[in-house]
This record gives sequence, structure tokens and C-alpha cells, in this order.
Amino acid sequence: MQINIGDKVRFLNDIGGGIVTKIIDANTVMVLNDEDEFEIPSLKKNLVVVEPAGGEQSSQQQTTSIGSDSSNISKTTQPLFVEKEEVYIAFVPREGYTPTESPLELYLINDTNHILLYGFYDQKGNKMEGQTAGNLDPKSKILLTEYDTKELNELSNCFLQILFYKPGETEIKKPLERNIKVQPVKFYKSSSYKDNAYFYQNVILHKLTGENLERKMEELSQKEFKKVLREKESSGKVKNKPANIKGKDDIVEVDLHINALIDSVTGLSNADILEYQMNKFHEIMREYQNSKGKRIVFIHGIGNGTLKKKVHDELRRKYKKHYQQDASFKEYGWGATMVTIR
Repeated sequence: MQINIGDKVRFLNDIGGGIVTKIIDANTVMVLNDEDEFEIPSLKKNLVVVEPAGGEQSSQQQTTSIGSDSSNISKTTQPLFVEKEEVYIAFVPREGYTPTESPLELYLINDTNHILLYGFYDQKGNKMEGQTAGNLDPKSKILLTEYDTKELNELSNCFLQILFYKPGETEIKKPLERNIKVQPVKFYKSSSYKDNAYFYQNVILHKLTGENLERKMEELSQKEFKKVLREKESSGKVKNKPANIKGKDDIVEVDLHINALIDSVTGLSNADILEYQMNKFHEIMREYQNSKGKRIVFIHGIGNGTLKKKVHDELRRKYKKHYQQDASFKEYGWGATMVTIR
């Protein structure tokens, strides 16, 4: 529910109501109770607006002017001329928390001279769910939602649909549809949080405009990656290590460490290496997908946890019918996962 400061609200699960005085987060507001004049935090879902603060403004969420502190609420913003228009989303740590340990607020930033009409969806696991929709004034930002640490670990995609509107004579801008693939491991790296022009604290910023160029660059890097691999294969530097089958236990053991799969990583980025490792993982899963009862141990190591998390994510997403567990601690420590084909 969209509730603004100044709205008169009624409690759904209690008697009485009051005036909204503060937006605490995406789900909670502060209400000045009519009866005792005490401020109390209340969930938006437990409130109903009986009198909006001001006409059409009742359809807006918490909106802040770019360049101002997030506690200063701007009901209207003046369109400003900008030479280069950009739209962003930002994952913002809660004030007073260490970024890598904090719940994160997700903001939409409109650094253009158009009004944005937006719809926001996110995906946790296999479910894509609509979270919020509304409009955002030029040169302003808006809180879309907040994720606690558990939700951040489950988050896989953020999806936005955006229309641009400008009153009066203007050129029509093409709508935006952007699907941002989320890598939760980035939320736990302090190097992911950067200085920026929109918040006092460091944030993770994703640009939504101009993404077609970024996609072309990504496609180009994939072509270069494949070219490097072809060169390595032709020179005999790539070795596809066969899976080792242990006699009695009939266990397929697959070492996903890159030095067990390829002799040289020269010319490969970290993303390229991870892709090669995951291609090997999928190759093995496809090879044994019909071998009911077969046990496969994937040795991924501990490291920074990126490969392990990616393997577990893919098991939950593509191979959830199979059983997974930590492999023998005595043999592998925390560095391996065993999959039993079902």
C-alpha cells in the first residue's frame, strides 16, 4: 500500500487512527495517534488511508529530492535541464550499519527531466512477484523496498518496467524494460559499495539507461572468451579432466578447481573462469541425469564462496529433484557438495 506523510489513516486491527508523520521503511510508517498523541510505528498493511495528505499526491510513495538528505520529503520537484539523462537503482545500507552486514534499501533514482511511471518486480527462487508501482518526479529518488539478509541471499533478479512522461511538447522516449541479475555474494564484499552523487554513504549502483550498450559489451566479452578457449584447445592447453569413479562406492568425483580443468588461465577474467567451471558442472549433471542412485561429488573448495554458491543456486534452480548434501567432511572439509541423482 502506498502511504505518504500527512495521510490520515485508520487502524485495521485496532480502534482509532492518526496522521502519518514519518516513513520508516518500505513496510512501516510512524503514526501520531489521535487519542493520546503518541507516535507509534505501524505496518502499512495494518492501515487504511481515510484522507490523503493532498489530492494527487496520495498516489505517490516516499520521494526524496536528489542531492538532499533522505529524511527531507519533497512532494513536488521542478524539472531541470540535464545534458545526459540517466536512471539507476541503488542498494543502500541502513544508516548505522556496516554495509556488508546491513539490511539493504532499494531505491529507484530518476536523474532525468521526465516523470517516470514504473513497475517493480523481484525474483526469489523461482517466483517473480510484483512488489510496487507508481510515478517518480524528475531529479528525485524513491524507496522501492527493503531486503533483510535472508531475503538478499534468496534474491536472484530485479525487474523494472519504466515509461517516460513529460508534459507539453516533447519527443517520445522509448520505454525501458530491465532485468538485473543479482549476485548475492556482492552484497558481502565491501569493495562492491562505491561513492556516488545520490547518497551520503557508499552504495551498490546499477545504471538502467544505456544498458543496450552494456549488453553488447557483455556479448563481445563472451565472444572473446570463446575465442581464447578455442585458441587454448588448438594449442593443447585445455584438458577436460575425466571424472574419477571410485570402485566400491561408485562415486563420481569432479574437481571444479580451474587448475584441474585447464592448464592456463591467461586471458581469462574471473567471470570467464566461473563460466567455464559452471559449464563443466552442467555437463556432468546432464551426463548422469538418468543414472538413478548415482552419487556425484563436486569439489568446489571454499575460497570466497562464489563457486560453491553458484553450484548450490543451480542445484536449487535446475536440478531440485535431486538430493544434495555436504560431502564427507573427513575427505573434503567444507569444500565439496555431493549430489544423489533421483
